[in-house]
Amino acid sequence: MIAIEFLACTGQICTPLRQEFILLSDVLGMSALVDVLNDLPVSAGTESSVSGLFFTEDAPDVPLGESSERKGEYSYADSEGHMCTTSRVPIPGAVIKTWETDDKGFYNTQYADRVVAYCHGQLVTDKDSKYGYRAIVSIPYPIPSDVRPGDLLLALRRHIIYPNHLHMI
Repeated sequence: MIAIEFLACTGQICTPLRQEFILLSDVLGMSALVDVLNDLPVSAGTESSVSGLFFTEDAPDVPLGESSERKGEYSYADSEGHMCTTSRVPIPGAVIKTWETDDKGFYNTQYADRVVAYCHGQLVTDKDSKYGYRAIVSIPYPIPSDVRPGDLLLALRRHIIYPNHLHMI
């Protein structure tokens, strides 16, 4: 019964933008396991990873060197590169989607008054396959304290802090 109540509470906080079952799957390691089993690494390629529960499809287009709405201190040097095949052939016109927290450690989907996808962006590599954008300096942040997966980690005496990071697909 405790397990059923735990799952019911997890489901009750879900919204179309906030899927707590994805967080629970991440906390239990299920998301990573499914990813490892279904997306085997390509020799010399970047390994696949889970997108997590804060990815949204409504990211604005971000021109080379620009940013989405500013919600923290900018960091540019860590947010540039080039896209190529495993044979090192450039890929001009590749679409890269990126998302991160703001300077308070929240994703835009965690705000009730969210209107636009800030700290999210859709980049397109240039003719030389280069991309670059002005990201926010990332900060570590806790798993939301109003959710059951965070309670589970605390009960297991595990920390609930994600390290600094940003996401790219």
